[in-house]
Amino acid sequence: MEQQDLDDIARRRCLMILSVLSGQTPVTDAIEGTEISRQNYYQMEERALRAMLRALTPGQDQSTPIGPDPQQARRITELETKVRELEQDKRRNERLLFLTRKVVAPGPLKLGHRGRPKKLPSLTEAGPKPLRYLKSSSETATTPSPTSTLAPTTEGEPSAGTES
Repeated sequence: MEQQDLDDIARRRCLMILSVLSGQTPVTDAIEGTEISRQNYYQMEERALRAMLRALTPGQDQSTPIGPDPQQARRITELETKVRELEQDKRRNERLLFLTRKVVAPGPLKLGHRGRPKKLPSLTEAGPKPLRYLKSSSETATTPSPTSTLAPTTEGEPSAGTES
């Protein structure tokens, strides 16, 4: 907005506040006509009265800059206190990080393996199966042994692979 527009807004606000303070207009009508909240109106009224008091204080000339509003001064003090506390926290955290890096040596972040450990090579690849993998006795009896060969037998002749 241009300066002229800002000045016009300030004049209208001044007229509104003076009309309420003089009793010409009730606060309810003033805030409804300008579409501002009641809280906003009272804040503007307080700022206007403080500015009038500063401007009309004896010994004040127009060249003397007007100091900050007491609410603003209090807020500035609060923020400066907060900045000091945050700087102190920052220094404390930096020191903690420095000491942590000094104590904890750099190294890998993971173990060499992931998940379950690898299985040992099974005995079937290297030799006979362990006992728990052997077939039951009933299965071995029905299955012929690979080393014995059965020949058809005729009556009276002994079969091959058997002793007479």
